[in-house]
Amino acid sequence: MKERRLTQPFVARCKLVLVGDVQCGKTAMLQVLAKDCYPETYVPTVFENYTACLELEDQRVELSLWDTSGSPYYDNVRPLCYSDSDAVLLCFDISRPDTVDSALKKWKAEIQDFCPSTRILLIGCKTDLRTDVCTRMELSNQKQTPISHEQGSSMAKQLGAEAYLECSAFTSEKSIHSVFRTAALACMNKLQPANKPSPVRRLSKRLLHLPSKTELLSSTFSKDKSKSCSIM
Repeated sequence: MKERRLTQPFVARCKLVLVGDVQCGKTAMLQVLAKDCYPETYVPTVFENYTACLELEDQRVELSLWDTSGSPYYDNVRPLCYSDSDAVLLCFDISRPDTVDSALKKWKAEIQDFCPSTRILLIGCKTDLRTDVCTRMELSNQKQTPISHEQGSSMAKQLGAEAYLECSAFTSEKSIHSVFRTAALACMNKLQPANKPSPVRRLSKRLLHLPSKTELLSSTFSKDKSKSCSIM
């Protein structure tokens, strides 16, 4: 009698790299995603790695999430994280217009240099500060205003980004999950109109450590390697 083989479910594995200026909201997003809590104190990121799994329709997706430092001190090390990435989440702080300038100049150039074929999603972080009185007063004193959704969308077009998303790690866990759901869909080439979201189950989380700096420095990367989700 022949043994009946059990069919293993297909798992799409996607690597997402988060980049952006220091304190623009990258780590807070991942802390909310991975630990279901907002970090009360700021701890500068060097490099950290997380994994998250979700199911979109009948497809299981495993995300490898790379949190990077925006400090110029790590400019020579950070590019190693781009290797084999399926999407880059370029983050900026909507309450700091200077982070928008960095996205259009520094980060766009870095992405084009080290992973030109990788899709980009532009993420406007800290949307709760858009209506914060103190933030608005401080910006007003500098003759500035928080970045609007329209401005963010326009910038996404300039960058050639596949999507523009906004979130608040402080007030909306739902917006955080929406960011990573959309990123997963982008990696699988299944982005749909905003009014027809794909079903999504709650993410399962596991915090991992990034390889040591020595391992990072010894890694190799290719600038023009084709990028795609690996279906295992």
